[in-house]
Amino acid sequence: MLFLLNAVVVKISESVALPRGLEPLAQMTPAGVLKAGGEIYARHPRLEYDRPDIAEWYCSLLAAKHPAAGAARFRKDAGGYAGQLAAVPFPLLARLWTMQRDGLPIDDEVRRTVWEPEASRLKALLAS
Repeated sequence: MLFLLNAVVVKISESVALPRGLEPLAQMTPAGVLKAGGEIYARHPRLEYDRPDIAEWYCSLLAAKHPAAGAARFRKDAGGYAGQLAAVPFPLLARLWTMQRDGLPIDDEVRRTVWEPEASRLKALLAS
């Protein structure tokens, strides 16, 4: 399985054991798991680069709690880090994974194909 965390595609398995002491995260609500990501990012602002081990299990947990989501983005705002989810079709995730694996930058492609359309979708929902 693949999951996009900010602008990094993370390869995840369907069952990854949470590190010792973090097992309570598995019992959280989907909203609680997303909110916990903000706390994780407060400690590890470059999580997907500096702690790929944590990124992998966190993405596995996000995928389990939010099965329709294929991506999560965490951005710092005035109140700390806030998470946002997006549905991403698997063919797009696979293409981004291949580009990333081949050493190609994917940041612009992720912004253009995932986060800009998601922002437009949310804006349209709020306007209706």
